[in-house]
Amino acid sequence: MMPRVSVVVATRNRRAALARALASIDAQSFRDFEVVVVDDGSIDGTADWLRAQRPAVGLVALRRSCGAAAARNRGVERARGEIVAFLDDDDVWHPSYLETQVAQFDAHPDALLCSAGHVEIDGTGRVSRPDVRPLFDYADPLVHLLAECPLHTLSIVACRRAALARIGPFDETLAIVHDLDWYLRLVAGGGRREHHPAALVERGVPGGLVTRHRQWYAEEWAVHRRLFARTPIAQRDQRRVRASRALLFARVGLAKGDLGFGLARLVEAFLASPLDSVRIAALRWRRRRRREATEERNAEAWEAQ
Repeated sequence: MMPRVSVVVATRNRRAALARALASIDAQSFRDFEVVVVDDGSIDGTADWLRAQRPAVGLVALRRSCGAAAARNRGVERARGEIVAFLDDDDVWHPSYLETQVAQFDAHPDALLCSAGHVEIDGTGRVSRPDVRPLFDYADPLVHLLAECPLHTLSIVACRRAALARIGPFDETLAIVHDLDWYLRLVAGGGRREHHPAALVERGVPGGLVTRHRQWYAEEWAVHRRLFARTPIAQRDQRRVRASRALLFARVGLAKGDLGFGLARLVEAFLASPLDSVRIAALRWRRRRRREATEERNAEAWEAQ
């Protein structure tokens, strides 16, 4: 009998983190699922550990590392479920995650992709919840996705397997933004997304993406250019998208001490749209101050207990 859900986990050299991720799958209240783990050429004995300790898991062991996009594609090829859910090996699901996602698909038969909220946990154990509310009232969900991309990790995403057949696999030439590229293709093709705001995923804040911010920027800008070339998006919206993303990369670059890159992105933002740049910067600063004030009040209340 085919499972309702296939859970695809791509991993490489993170056996301890993988064990924690798999434990969170074991704890799911929804039980009609299979697990497919793709070992992307690990050299820490991950495949042998899975064979010995997790024989029920569908294991795809790649002899050499092919990258996250290729690993996930191999997992999807092995998946049998109507719904495919993704979990990164350093993330954790709350027990009601799959139940909530399946309920969203059942309530919205035309939805191809469903997502849930999440919290982020850094290397010190500090927990924060990202504010993914849109800064503007976007008339087009594609422009919202381009400008702000509220889907921070594939671990909050599930899709119908039919969507993967319709849209195609992840682009294996993209090392970092293959997930964003896939979302954009889906939404540009008319695919509908539903979102449940409850924070049902704990995301380990990644270091690799930030340390490779130049590659992240180059890949994302290439994906955007490709989409702009084939999709009718108003020039006004394209300028807002460029300003929004350039400001984000400016903040990342400056935080990493890459002064030249950060300043170049600031110039790019203001050349794209001076007015939007000012508005976006002001709105983000205001939200950050509110979040910091809330976190400070929560910390004080905790210490007073």
